Amino acid sequence: MSVNPSVCKLVRNVLTLNERVLLSGIWEHGYFSYTAVGATNVGSIKINFLKDKIKTNKGFLSFEKDTEIAIEPVEEMERGDMIGGFNFGSTIVLMFEAPKSFKFNLTVDKTIRLGDSLGWMVEEDSDVTPLVDELKETLNHVVQTLAEQTDQLITTVDDVIDAGVEQLAACSRQIPTRKYQY
Repeated sequence: MSVNPSVCKLVRNVLTLNERVLLSGIWEHGYFSYTAVGATNVGSIKINFLKDKIKTNKGFLSFEKDTEIAIEPVEEMERGDMIGGFNFGSTIVLMFEAPKSFKFNLTVDKTIRLGDSLGWMVEEDSDVTPLVDELKETLNHVVQTLAEQTDQLITTVDDVIDAGVEQLAACSRQIPTRKYQY
């Protein structure tokens, strides 16, 4: 079935009905799982380090028994490394344990592209107080500078307006007046 968000809202558990490949394991903060979910007519789900160990998309409604393959840990992957892909679009379900210091930078229904950040983690041991203090000081300096420049600009504008009014008054005094009799 399609994994389009509108279909996912209409069809209950669509992500459990479609073909999927689940990778799970342990990382430094606990459990994680990465599930590639195939959509309608997905040519295949490809996991780079499994090469020919898995074969997906054997036919619609084939309902073969789930296959579990135990694999030895591969070399560690770096942030942004490609895990695999689809021959057509699909979706990824990512679940993981993280420390309380992990902060998501996602919103509901946000599309995530390769290389996008899911969030960040402030190390629990790290002291960010000096950085925050420096940022506050910089922001205060910027605000103070803007206030001074705004005051200078207002003074300059006032001076220009006053000079313009004086010139108009002087010009109006120089215009000869004529009296007309009827």
